[in-house]
Parts: sequence; structure tokens; C-alpha cells
Amino acid sequence: MSDVELTVAVLLIAVLAVVGVGAITRGWTPLVRRRGVARPRLWGYGILVSAAGLAWSTFFGPYLSPHSHGFLALAGTFVMAAGILVQRAAVEPGKAEDPTKSAS
Repeated sequence: MSDVELTVAVLLIAVLAVVGVGAITRGWTPLVRRRGVARPRLWGYGILVSAAGLAWSTFFGPYLSPHSHGFLALAGTFVMAAGILVQRAAVEPGKAEDPTKSAS
């Protein structure tokens, strides 16, 4: 991995981590996602899981062991995909009860 690729990966992971923490602690989402996110805290957790998966596949996969780096990088990809699924769940509106219907 070249220095440029490593720098871009570190910057992307750092930005994702900051956005994820902001969404979890403050309920903040970037302007491009603000309208579509129904549950910002859950979306933030998904961002953090995606960032962890990206970090895992970028750093630990190729450098941990030369014989098993393909499997380790693939494991990081699965973690990143799980984070994307969590983000997707945060975008879909939850099943809310109809306020016009009463239990009585």
C-alpha cells in the first residue's frame, strides 16, 4: 500500500468516526443524509461499525499475516457490510402506531 493510499484511508476512517460519534452523541447527521435518516443514533452506530470494518480490512488484513491476509481482509469487509445494514435499518422508518387508533 502506498503512502497516498494509506493517507486517504486514514482520513476517510477518521471522518467516518467523527460523523458516527456526532450522530450518536448529538443526533447530528450531515446535510446530505439529514432528510433521510429516521434514527440518527442507530445510523451513527452503523457508521462506526463501517469505519471499524474499513480499518480492519485496510490495516490488519494485509499486515497481520501474509498467509491469511485474504481471509482477514474479507472479515473486515463483512464487518463493513454489517455496518451498512445497520445504517440501512436507521434510514427506513420504524413501525409507529397510528395515533388516530386507540386501544379502547
